[in-house]
Amino acid sequence: MTPRGWRVVSAGACAGLMLSTAACGVGLESLPLPAPGVSGDYYTLYAVFDNALNLPAQAKVKLQGADIGEVEAMRVQNYEAIVTMRIKDGISLPVGAGAELRSATPLGDVFVAVEPPPGPASNGALLSDGDSIPIASTSSAATIEELLTTSSFLINGGVLRNLTKVVNGLGEAVGGRGEEMADLIGESTALIGTLSSRSNEIRETLASTNQLLVTVSEQQSSIDDAISAAGPALGTLNANTAQMLDLLAQVAQVSSQVGKFPSVSGTGAGGMVADINTIAAELNDAATDPNASLAAVNRLLPPLLKITNSTSAHVNADLEQLAIGAIADPNHPADPGSRLPDSSDWDALVGTITYTLMRLQGRVLGTGR
Repeated sequence: MTPRGWRVVSAGACAGLMLSTAACGVGLESLPLPAPGVSGDYYTLYAVFDNALNLPAQAKVKLQGADIGEVEAMRVQNYEAIVTMRIKDGISLPVGAGAELRSATPLGDVFVAVEPPPGPASNGALLSDGDSIPIASTSSAATIEELLTTSSFLINGGVLRNLTKVVNGLGEAVGGRGEEMADLIGESTALIGTLSSRSNEIRETLASTNQLLVTVSEQQSSIDDAISAAGPALGTLNANTAQMLDLLAQVAQVSSQVGKFPSVSGTGAGGMVADINTIAAELNDAATDPNASLAAVNRLLPPLLKITNSTSAHVNADLEQLAIGAIADPNHPADPGSRLPDSSDWDALVGTITYTLMRLQGRVLGTGR
């Protein structure tokens, strides 16, 4: 047959095929689609879910967005959904990996997403054929029904309505005082700005305080030793508190009695002290006088002690042993420091009596009268 004859036959065959196809009513929708599946070798893993709602058969199994297998079957055991997955050979999953049911879009198909373990794989062990991912490591994504229900709660009388009530309540609480609220916000902003501008000083202050705390912490042992050493002293003071109070009471009583001593110029203790100072001055003058002599005083002491050596003076006196002033006695010489009275002594007597009467008049009538 010539080539021209082949072309004629081929054209006729094609025309006959087209006519037969049109007569049978066959279209593209009748042609079978390639079934999804895993080509090549694979191994089986199981995943236990609380529920596998909306998970279709032959759903994809993905790892970090890449297809690594498909769902082979699903069954229920002890109220748990057990999903059988076929994983391509060459995909290594560590022990502790998890699985989650997800959907790429709100209306998209659900697939199984394999998650790496939260921590490092235990000893580098890998999941092998027939291993299972426990329910503790699986979770289910929110379904479209749950999303719609949550949205309805959010919009219809939920958070938005409560937020509106809160805003309206804040407006009523302000009550037309928005300017004051603005001033308060402005002052708060200024305060924060001031604190921010002085942050270095605040930081230095905190650093100094921290250094002080460090120093106190370093000296803690010394402080503890001081407190321990002061403990016995405090205990002694506590034990003798009653005696100390009694001593203070006695000192107060003595001070009160000393204040009752009379004086020429008043009734206070100052007058007594002044009198003591006067007596001390006179005694000092007598001791420093070059003409002073204790011989006469020493001669007066024996008879004076003889007369006053008991609670009362002796009435039986031996006149032979008594020397009167400048008059000599057969047994005792006269006092060389004494003399017989003369006219000057009379004047001194009158002056003394006059001075005494004037002092008595001043005490009775008062000064200035």
